[in-house]
Amino acid sequence: MEVSELVEDRGLVGVLRFADEALRLAAERCPTWGLSQEQVGEAVGLAQRVRDAAQVITAVSAGEAHSRGLAAAEGLSAADWLRTQAPTLDPREAPGVAKVAAAMTEPRWAALAAKVTSGATSVAQAAMIVRFHADLARIADPEHLQAVVDAMVEVSDVLSARELARVAAHGRASMRPPADLADEDRAMRAGRAFKKIGETAGFIDYLLRLDPEAAAVIEAAIDPLARPRPDLDWGGDTTADPRRPETRRADALLEIVGRGVAAPEGVTRTPRTQLVVTMTMEALLERLRGAGVCDNDAVLSPATVRRLACEAAIIPMVLGGRSQVLDQGYTERYFTPAQRRALTRRDGGCTFPGCTVPPQWCDAHHVTHWADGGRTDLANGALLCGRHHTVVHERGMTATVTTTAVTWHR
Repeated sequence: MEVSELVEDRGLVGVLRFADEALRLAAERCPTWGLSQEQVGEAVGLAQRVRDAAQVITAVSAGEAHSRGLAAAEGLSAADWLRTQAPTLDPREAPGVAKVAAAMTEPRWAALAAKVTSGATSVAQAAMIVRFHADLARIADPEHLQAVVDAMVEVSDVLSARELARVAAHGRASMRPPADLADEDRAMRAGRAFKKIGETAGFIDYLLRLDPEAAAVIEAAIDPLARPRPDLDWGGDTTADPRRPETRRADALLEIVGRGVAAPEGVTRTPRTQLVVTMTMEALLERLRGAGVCDNDAVLSPATVRRLACEAAIIPMVLGGRSQVLDQGYTERYFTPAQRRALTRRDGGCTFPGCTVPPQWCDAHHVTHWADGGRTDLANGALLCGRHHTVVHERGMTATVTTTAVTWHR
């Protein structure tokens, strides 16, 4: 029976069942030792072509599922639905296959769909192109983006995946913002992205893309926490911070997130990140053209600065007024906001010797632990950054607290 007759007779599912059984039987019963050198190489190449063809059929079938809404009907994402149907599908490949499947149902991707269906362009390459378009659609000039995407589709059948990735990188670098934006700040915010992109040696890799405003907020929050901090070795000597800069920044990000989700009783333990913006009053009021410059040299528009200023909270430095209890005693475990402000005024930041972490990124630590009967008041409180809070607990360190200072005993 000819291949065309087999396809017509059995249909797609029947042919796939036949191929699956035939390939598994061939792997089990056909010895490779009797193959010539040319046949060994041909077998490897043909096996890869079979795999590529199988991926194409996966994408085409997933496209049909997308058009019928099968994933949504089961309350699943397209990638998760694919994995329920094909448990052996690599989790890192599933989102790309799902994107290609959805794109193949759209008329604007007809040229790419034709190349994928014919096997001229791999599913992985098609996923790269579709992802490129999705990532830049909100922040790039539409005509420029479409021209780059069309060029990528045109050469996708002659370039390797690595070469196509290089084209994509050049395309990203050359991309222009939309020429007719009425609200450029709004468009920039819409282009923010935070996504998981893969795994490396057991670690999870993420991609974070931010506009200048968001980058300034992140850096203003992370920089104070990412500075090198002194530590103590087991012999009691001060040593240099052993962490690399990128590790310090990752630790800082985790500390920020930890503080946000671990706030007791709905009240955050630290105030909002303070973002320092330098600009003239005239520019802020839009009496003349100008912009704000952050500490990290990011440039913010006057409209953005005014919006951030609306969210600022100003706390007077007069403490101990009516309804602000500074000695909360043993009945409550957590220091109140008023107590934290008093500790901030007294300690000025982390009290560990040599540490320069500012007070807004410190914990209010019980010198005599709360579980051991320590009171939640200023005489038993001390500010410590997250790293040195851990050091103090691990070493069982104690301190002398006065009305003006905290002295740690090594």
